[in-house]
Amino acid sequence: MDVEEKIDSITCIFVGNSHDFSDHAIDLATISVGSVKFRRMGKIEDLLSCKFDRPDRVRSIILNQSMAHNLIDIIDDLQNRFPNATTALAFRQPELARMVLTQMSRQRPAGGFAFLPMNRDMDRWLTVLRLLICGENFIPSDLYDFSAQNVDAEPTYDGSEDAFAAPCKMPDGKHNRSTNGASRVRLTMREAEVLSCVAEGKQNKLIANRLGLSEHTVKLHIHHVIAKLGVHNRTEAAVWFLENQGGAQVTQ
Repeated sequence: MDVEEKIDSITCIFVGNSHDFSDHAIDLATISVGSVKFRRMGKIEDLLSCKFDRPDRVRSIILNQSMAHNLIDIIDDLQNRFPNATTALAFRQPELARMVLTQMSRQRPAGGFAFLPMNRDMDRWLTVLRLLICGENFIPSDLYDFSAQNVDAEPTYDGSEDAFAAPCKMPDGKHNRSTNGASRVRLTMREAEVLSCVAEGKQNKLIANRLGLSEHTVKLHIHHVIAKLGVHNRTEAAVWFLENQGGAQVTQ
């Protein structure tokens, strides 16, 4: 008789070995996001065969890049088993991640798909991890294939709050988030405060409570910030903030 494994808190599951996701990285994630339990499983087959009493509490499943070639075959099953989880590929080789991005853009899995770069500094890595746990489907700008045929593809809604999944290409370098361009971005003081909260992984309700605003006003500020930065969604805006802190001009 199969015994259900209990999940007593919000959980993030890394799928890979200790070289893919070190104990040190998992310990840092646990310290940084204290309300979330992190665990590591060796193989995707182990995850799919495991019976959990509360699969809805699994909020993020992060697969090592060694599983990239089999993702198309298992993504639907994985998302059906864990409907509340953001599914992401942790990658060190951009060419593998670009291949997966192209495949996912064609298959368009119901739950979307995200990416976790493993070659970022720890602060940025933890920020992207927090955003994945919050339900954001993050796609790093360096994965966009400028030779892709869907040059004119429009961003498509990915189902998360205020977020749009980026297409496979960013034409004309419009969304380049370099520090050189940061000085030309002009944010109001309130927009800068909201962006700072977004970069901490806070959702709109928490941002509204912190700043004494309505959730509707917070949404408006986020839309304005996204437009000014030239990014696709709040996740990219958060990464822009981390990469360009102090770079934008703040106006009254």
